[in-house]
Amino acid sequence: MQLLKIRGFSEFFTDTFQFIKINATHFFLNYFIINGLFLIFYFGFNYYNSKAYDLPWFIVVLGVILMIFFYIINFSFVPVYMILYQEKGTQFNHEDILKYMSQNAGKILIFILITILMFIPLVVAFYISAILVAITIVGILFLPILFAAFFLWFQMTYYEYLYTKKNYFDCLGYGFTLFSKKFWATTASTALMYTIIMVVYGLALGFAGIFNSLLDINFTDPESIAGIETIFKSPIVLIIATAVMVLYALINISQGIIYFSQKELLEGIQTKLSIDDIGKDEL
Repeated sequence: MQLLKIRGFSEFFTDTFQFIKINATHFFLNYFIINGLFLIFYFGFNYYNSKAYDLPWFIVVLGVILMIFFYIINFSFVPVYMILYQEKGTQFNHEDILKYMSQNAGKILIFILITILMFIPLVVAFYISAILVAITIVGILFLPILFAAFFLWFQMTYYEYLYTKKNYFDCLGYGFTLFSKKFWATTASTALMYTIIMVVYGLALGFAGIFNSLLDINFTDPESIAGIETIFKSPIVLIIATAVMVLYALINISQGIIYFSQKELLEGIQTKLSIDDIGKDEL
């Protein structure tokens, strides 16, 4: 699939699923090879927590550090995958993805550290704005757009930072330009994707809650009803968490498609390449 292509609202949404349809095997094979260790660690960590084992403090600290490390890898996977896809099609594998991450490890760390410092006041401003917007019924309907715009700006900045040699603040400004150029198309498609994921997750968690409560309740002992609290530590919820990770990857793919589409809109990269190819053919 050609990523550098000008799109509108419907294309942002449909091309996300078309991308998965075409590249599902290649994408998820590499995704689970790289993130499989994270999932195993996540399951084990939650299992020991659910059993209330008294782990040594250094094991807990090590676990937290590893969890942060795995989250960074998971967070960076889709942007790196989409960048390599734009450059090589599907002619790359998990080793190329990890190599790209290792070569840009310093940039990734710098991005995360600056973003934490930069986005603390922005997050406060975001929640204040969200509260003010939510005062009215119309405002509540606008909240998904506000949420999508905030995170889309963040993702556009990250893509630009990984894909180019620009500094953080140049990418921050350009990232805002990328999604705001077609504000309603980019944010509405992202908000719709987030809404679908939240609904699916809510339904799955609800069914898991019902199932776990039926298993845990001893109808001869009313106090056993408290067993429903263990829902968040059950294997079923861990499976749901895996599904949510996959759905979250789908959102990131959508944002990658928006990034390259908007980059083509602003810079005309593919258009210039096509013109150059025509010139070569004429020669």
